[in-house]
Parts: sequence; C-alpha cells; structure tokens
Amino acid sequence: MKIAITGGASAGHVVPALAVAGQLRDRGAELVFLGRENTIEHDYAQRAGIPFRHVPSAGLRRHRSAGNLLMPFTVARGVLAAFTALRRERPDALFSKGSYVSVPVGLGAALARVPVVIHESDHSLGLANKILGRVATTICLSVAASGPAPRWMRNKTQVTGLPLRADLADARPDALRERLGIPGGKRVLLIFCGSSGSQRVNTAVRTQLDALCERYSVLHVAGKGNLDPQLAGRPGYWQLEYLHDDMPHALALADLVIGRAGATTLAELAALQLPAVLVPLPASVSRGDQLDNARAYATQNPDRCRVVADEELTDAGVLVHACAALSAVPRGGQSAGPRPEAAAQRIAELVLRAANRHR
Repeated sequence: MKIAITGGASAGHVVPALAVAGQLRDRGAELVFLGRENTIEHDYAQRAGIPFRHVPSAGLRRHRSAGNLLMPFTVARGVLAAFTALRRERPDALFSKGSYVSVPVGLGAALARVPVVIHESDHSLGLANKILGRVATTICLSVAASGPAPRWMRNKTQVTGLPLRADLADARPDALRERLGIPGGKRVLLIFCGSSGSQRVNTAVRTQLDALCERYSVLHVAGKGNLDPQLAGRPGYWQLEYLHDDMPHALALADLVIGRAGATTLAELAALQLPAVLVPLPASVSRGDQLDNARAYATQNPDRCRVVADEELTDAGVLVHACAALSAVPRGGQSAGPRPEAAAQRIAELVLRAANRHR
C-alpha cells in the first residue's frame, strides 16, 4: 500500500505530517511526499527518507501584493503537476496536513480519484482546509468544533487530537546541554518562533538580553539568516538558526519558553507542562488563529502561561516582566494525558481505512 503525504510552509505543518507518516511507515505503508522543492517540507522529507515530488504552490498574502494576482496561475500549475505525479505514483490515499502547500495536491488528488484525509490543528478550519474539506473523505480535528459544523462536514469529522513527534518522550537534555556548553545553576530560557523565526521577537529579546541573561541561560533559536554576529560568544547566550532533531532535547532542557502560539507549539508545551510566554501572531499578518489559540491556552493554563501582544514587544522590559511572572513556576513532567504518538496513530488508522476502501 502506498500513501501520499502533503503539507508545508512551516514546521507546524510538516512535523505533524511526518509524525503521521512515521506511523504509516510502521504499519508497512510505502510513502511519497508532495510539496515545494528546496523548502522546509523538502528538507524534512529528505531527512525522514521519504521520496519527494515537486508541486508548485502559492499562498494568499494578507496584504496588497502583485503576488496575489499570480497566485491562481501558480495553483493551477500545481494542480496539474500534482495530478500527473499522483497518476504516476498511484497512491491509495493522500494525507494532507494543511497550509497553502496542500491545496494543489489535494485538488489534484480529487481529480485523480485518490481519497483525501485532512487534519486541522486550530480551533477553526484554515482557508486551505476549507477548500480541501469539500473533497476530503475524512476531516480530522485537533479539538471538537465550538459551534455547529456546516452540513457538508457533519458526517466526515473525527476528533483525533494533534499529532506530535513521538521522540518527545525520548529526549536527552543532558546531551544537548553538554554539546552546547550550557552550565548548570541557572534556569534555561528557550526562545523559538517557528522555522523562519520572528524578527520582532528576536529584536525584543536582544534589546532585553542583559536582563534575561542575569536570570537565565538563554537558548535562542532565531530562524534562518537571523543570527547576530555581534552576539557570538556572549556569556549566557546561545543563538542557533534552527533545531531539527535536537528540538525535543531543547524542549526537555528548557525551564521556560518564549514563543508564538501555533497549535503544534502549544500541544508540545502542554504535553511537557512547560511554562511559557506566548506572543501570538497578530491578525494583521494572519487569520487570527494564534490569537484564539493563545487565549484558549492561557485560560486552560493560567498558572503556566502569560500572553504578550505582538504590538507590545516594543515596550521596554515586557518580556523580562512576563518571564518574571513565571519565575516561581516549575516545569512539570510528562503530561498524564494521551501519549505523544496517540493522535498520529489514530490518524494513520483513518488514512489506512480510507485507502482500503479505495482499493
């Protein structure tokens, strides 16, 4: 049996997709990944040893841009490329983790009569999943819908949870501490804002770095191209562009986190019971899903979470004060909730069920 995988543009889409892919592989499925060439999804698929097929795609920019005029033509080319690749690969089903990367692949799969299973991380369907939900055989949700679902969704939704990387439970924080040379004696503050980083968060952290380093060993994952050479070797501060396989170790090493409020990030923080300062993406550059995510997470975890609005990052000391409010909060152990791999296992079963009906 062969299963196609798609999803990309950020680690928040790719990492859960590969968690499901790992469960499918464990069950004997052959895999192929469809996405954009020389991107984060291409890199991760190669690292996972999954054959990759290039499909062009483009997202809708939430501001005036000439790129929006070209977007429909790029998507059309992507649908044709996906249809051609899927007819050649002949998968029994497609699993889509969302983002604009998945749209041409999912539409190409529908044209090729390949059943489509999609997953939504957030509290409401994003634009890509609203489009693909119409052609999907199964819609997997991280959380139950807060209101009545549209009629076209009612008979094909499953609440599965959000698939997390299985290696969260196998982290080796001491090995990462030794490799980076982070001494004991101080709490570790981990800062990360997705695979691309955040220039606004990076600037705020570096502006307040002296105060942060007085209290913490600061491990800053700044994003590709975002290192500050003037801070290289600064005592108490370790800056990295990105962490791939080391991310579970960094999460296990951290006592406190500063980060955005993507659904995958929040699920990992909850699984590890990590205190966190959340800086959700503002509605001006997103559909507002991170604002909803942060609000819900802070309500559920009032003792372990502080939310800082993106527009407040220019306020002097705002991150220092937010961290100080959590200074007495210890990190917990592994959550007593479902195992990290439970959602990925459930989704893999639904994908295989769809594939078996297709054969």
